[in-house]
Amino acid sequence: MRSLLGLLILCCLLGQTQDLLAQKRKGRKEYKVFDENTKPPNGFLVDFSYGVHLPFADMAENFKYNFSLAGKIQYIFSNNFAVGLVGDYQFVDDLKTDVVANLREEEGSIIDRFGQLSDVHLGQRGFFLGASVSYLIPVLKKYKRSGIEVRFEGGYQQHWVRIEVLGGDIFALSDEYKKGYDRMTTGFAMRQYIGYRHLDKNRLLNFFGGFDIMQAFTKNRRGYNFDTGQVDNKDRIDILIGFRVGVTLPIYIYTPETQEDIRFY
Repeated sequence: MRSLLGLLILCCLLGQTQDLLAQKRKGRKEYKVFDENTKPPNGFLVDFSYGVHLPFADMAENFKYNFSLAGKIQYIFSNNFAVGLVGDYQFVDDLKTDVVANLREEEGSIIDRFGQLSDVHLGQRGFFLGASVSYLIPVLKKYKRSGIEVRFEGGYQQHWVRIEVLGGDIFALSDEYKKGYDRMTTGFAMRQYIGYRHLDKNRLLNFFGGFDIMQAFTKNRRGYNFDTGQVDNKDRIDILIGFRVGVTLPIYIYTPETQEDIRFY
């Protein structure tokens, strides 16, 4: 009986001690301690970016500029090398070349199959799909995941003239005949990027921005342009140069070597 009473008293004392410790901890703040000698963790980086680019070389014949929306997922190692996959959608509704000029009347309209005046809306569309290799060079020893990022990408580039018929049925611009006007161009492309990337230690503020350049070795896959009446099968070099900014969602994989040390003060 005495031993049972003593056990109950001991349990009560332990419970009160835990309550006091919990109340005391509530009044303290949590701090994450980062050791400068600890390796940063491996993990996945999910990027979303927006870019503006100017065309050069053969691409400048028909286009003025374009915008792009890109998404990328990459795996970053503790040594700051990263490999990943990237997709980039390119678009603009302003062209240098009117590819349907041969169909227009003097006033600029196009006569549809019913003899009515119609018009078309022209724009550029395109995309890039590829793989990337990058390296992040820390500027300060204290911030191992913030600094200068250099990146190389290789993959498939495609671009074309988007032709949208407005308010009519133009036989010369039916689905099959559009192919003679849209300048569908594809080929292998390389892209290089240099910029600044910041990955916050608390994973709250993660962003990047920098300059990129694309060189694409392409060819017109239609082979013939209806508006010029000429064969178009030459080898092309399409170049885009511009600026890109974006945000990052980091998903780290912690190990005992990279685990954060959490303390209370």
